[in-house]
Amino acid sequence: SDDTDLQIFCVSCGHPINPRVALRHMERCYAKYESQTSFGSMYPTRIEGATRLFCDVYNPQSKTYCKRLQVLCPEHSRDPKVPADEVCGCPLVRDVFELTGDFCRLPKRQCNRHYCWEKLRRAEVDLERVRVWYKLDELFEQERNVRTAMTNRAGLLALMLHQTIQHDPLTTDLRSSADR
Repeated sequence: SDDTDLQIFCVSCGHPINPRVALRHMERCYAKYESQTSFGSMYPTRIEGATRLFCDVYNPQSKTYCKRLQVLCPEHSRDPKVPADEVCGCPLVRDVFELTGDFCRLPKRQCNRHYCWEKLRRAEVDLERVRVWYKLDELFEQERNVRTAMTNRAGLLALMLHQTIQHDPLTTDLRSSADR
């Protein structure tokens, strides 16, 4: 197409760029600025089955573990080198969400429309896994609270604190006179 005069501005750096290479430029520019921010924790991830979820690279200078999603971490992971004969393979969609069953057949190096689609799809899956872990942790906490309440339900302390004592042996009705 003849859009050589058309330019858009990068959302990260603000420089004018050609629309054909905009996705590629914005992805690299974002990774450059994202690597300047630290997302760390003093403890490594200890979730069973959470391999490949968080980066967890140890930084001895700050004594923290990287807590970015591993697939999106610009500091500790590099995009693999794309062979010249590799096909893009991105599933094509109609009306944004409706899968057509076809795949992009352009060479991956030439396809500007689906740049890094595999990495972004993997990040979506990993983010959904993180949401499920948070929900599971919340449910475990609720279960623990219910079990604690059930074990304390018939304890001696609960009986002593909540038992009504009838001091006058002649009175059988314990309601107050206003409730009668």
